[in-house]
Amino acid sequence: MRDLLDLTLSEARRLGADEALASYRRTRRLRAVVKNDEVRQATQTVERAVHVAVIVGKRLATSSTTEVTADDVRRSVETAIRLARASKPNEHWSGLPEPQPLPKVSGLYDRRVESVSAGEVVEMAWSAVERAREFDARVSVVDGLVEVTVADHFLATSKGFYGEDKGTVVWGYLTAIAKEAGEVGSFSFAVEAGRSLDVDFVRMGEKAARLAVESLRAKPVESFEGTLVVSPEVALDFFSALASAYRADNVWKGSSPLAGKLGEQVVHESLTVKDSGVVEDGVMSSLFDAEGSPRRETVVIEKGVLKRYISNTYVANVLGIEATGNASSLLDVAPTNTLVAPGDMSTEELLEGVKRGIYVRRFSGDVRFQDGVVSGVAKQAFYVENGEIKHPVVGCMISGNLYDMLRNVSGASKEVERVLNVYAPTLRIEKVSILGK
Repeated sequence: MRDLLDLTLSEARRLGADEALASYRRTRRLRAVVKNDEVRQATQTVERAVHVAVIVGKRLATSSTTEVTADDVRRSVETAIRLARASKPNEHWSGLPEPQPLPKVSGLYDRRVESVSAGEVVEMAWSAVERAREFDARVSVVDGLVEVTVADHFLATSKGFYGEDKGTVVWGYLTAIAKEAGEVGSFSFAVEAGRSLDVDFVRMGEKAARLAVESLRAKPVESFEGTLVVSPEVALDFFSALASAYRADNVWKGSSPLAGKLGEQVVHESLTVKDSGVVEDGVMSSLFDAEGSPRRETVVIEKGVLKRYISNTYVANVLGIEATGNASSLLDVAPTNTLVAPGDMSTEELLEGVKRGIYVRRFSGDVRFQDGVVSGVAKQAFYVENGEIKHPVVGCMISGNLYDMLRNVSGASKEVERVLNVYAPTLRIEKVSILGK
């Protein structure tokens, strides 16, 4: 594969490119789809693509082809060069990054995944469905999927960088609902993800069923201002939005309220947040990013203080900051795995400190990083009074501001749970508007 990338780069130089980047990705994906208590469909896809980016006199353009012969690659390079010459110069462009040593990251590839068949993926999905149904006869599985992916990624640049990255991802989700005597509970959601075949889909099915049953016999509550306790599943929504705010491209574009706040306290002092593209078994971990920069771990917020933004080389040079290995393309930035430091309490102790509030394990709504608006329905939620869970709640909404909420954190659990690419504890947040009947 290196020969093909070398051909791509040499062809770009021959046609007049000042700089060039070439990458090849092959992805094999097996998927089993769940619908209405059954595994309904299994699919297998294999995708191949060569991507080329060229810079001609600060004019940047890209092209790609799913046909990976030498002739097709040459045509793709010609297209990119033609597009670049027709584009306006990007005066902010300052060059591709210089090659740097790559990290060693464990747990990204499980050889066993290479030989998994479509039938085995179907069995994984059935194991989740059957466990959910066995857990309680009142439970029905609404939908879900199990997906297994093997990906090979090769990348080379005219600066002399060359990298190879091989990875596997195994993940799935299940949505369930419980019914009893004409009453229907709220939809539950459970997800499991990892880089190996050790992902436990039976546990996923049991969790979906348990959450569904616990939402039965829900009651409405009056509107009040009180304490919000959010599970790691809800923290996923909050910290994913926060990650968009500390992306350097959003800071540069003026869409992030964290612009100009380096060195300032932006969340509660108990919170430390890292972006890590090198965490073991992380679903977003890899050896290098989309521009060939090494992945790394970056402390973004330390004890509530904003320390740095995550960035690629392009935006880092514009802002005069450090690149952090977060390129999703030559011009764009994306987070990898978000690590939120644990607290010093158990979930039970967090709840014991609630005078009046709700404990939410699923959130359906919007969390906007641009202005911090949080608005949506609390699902899998429970009314808490004087430290005791009283009953599930229905028709309850959360209204507030993300940045105010994160400044009003009053506790975090010792236990951290991974939900896709976010590792977070359960959080307790004060002064939140709960909108009931």
